Amino acid sequence: MTRALALSALALLAACRDDEGLVLPSGLQVELIETLTEPQPFSEEVWLVVRVLAPDLAAQEISIEARAADTDALCAEWGLPAAENAPQPPDQIVIQMMNEVVERGRPAPGVTQAFAGYRYENGSCIWEDF
Repeated sequence: MTRALALSALALLAACRDDEGLVLPSGLQVELIETLTEPQPFSEEVWLVVRVLAPDLAAQEISIEARAADTDALCAEWGLPAAENAPQPPDQIVIQMMNEVVERGRPAPGVTQAFAGYRYENGSCIWEDF
């Protein structure tokens, strides 16, 4: 089983909803801000960007593996449904977590952010290194 599939399976089991949003496997509470469709200027790819507010992101110290489980859960919980309902299936699903909402594509030196990219294939999130 690939890393992405294994982590996605674990993430789906570990993520849970509450009245405020979603609690990730690491315990981080997040809220969906928006999903954006972004055609890429130098390729024919279309990205679906899932933007998530995680106020405690800067204060949380966790391993790379635990953060990967969090982004896997976000891709499965919010990325896949958005991709399935998109007018054109995306090539990539990009997860953007931030501790403060920032404008997409603008520098935000004081804001902690985490990004993860997934290939959208056969209704699945397949992790890809940026």
